[in-house]
Amino acid sequence: MLSNVPSSILLLLLILMPVIAVVVIVSGTIWGIYKARKNNSPNKKKIILLSILAILIAAVSWILNMGWIRFVMTFMLIPFIHAIIFFFTNLFMASYVDKTKNIKILNLLFIMTYLLLYIFLPDAADYGEMYFLFGLIHNDLLSNIAYAISSISFLGHIVLFVLQIIYAVKTKRKQIDNSGI
Repeated sequence: MLSNVPSSILLLLLILMPVIAVVVIVSGTIWGIYKARKNNSPNKKKIILLSILAILIAAVSWILNMGWIRFVMTFMLIPFIHAIIFFFTNLFMASYVDKTKNIKILNLLFIMTYLLLYIFLPDAADYGEMYFLFGLIHNDLLSNIAYAISSISFLGHIVLFVLQIIYAVKTKRKQIDNSGI
C-alpha cells in the first residue's frame, strides 16, 4: 500500500510531522493556560505543564535511547501521534480535575504510564546488548524486565485513557442533570 505513495510525500510527511506536533502542542499549551488563568484554575495549569514536561522527558528518552525499534517507530510517526493524543487528552481532562478527585488521580497515573512506557522501552543497535533508561543501562536481562514494565505501562495507559473518558462523560452528565433541576 505505501509502495504506491511517492517517496517524496513520505519524506515530507516525516519532516512535517514533528513540526506539526510542536505547533499543535505549543498552541494547545498557550490556549489551555489562557483558559486556566481566565477560569482561575491552578490545577488545570499544573496538569498542562506536567503534560509538557512528560512529553519533553519522553522525547529525550527517545533520542538518547535511539536504536532500530525507535528508528522504525519514528518512520511510522508513532511518537508524534502519541504525543499529540496524550497532550489533547490531558488538555481535555484538565477541565475535569477540579470537579472530581477520581479524574485527577487517573490523569496523574495516565501521565506516569506515558513516562514509564518511553523510559523503559528497550532498544538495540547492530551489536551489543539491548539498552534502556536513556541508553544508560546495557543488559539483556534487565532489558527484558524493562520491556515487561514498558508493556504493562502501555496496557495501563490505554485502560486509563478509557477510564478517564468514562469518568468525564459521567461528570458531564451529572453536571447537566444538576443544572436541569
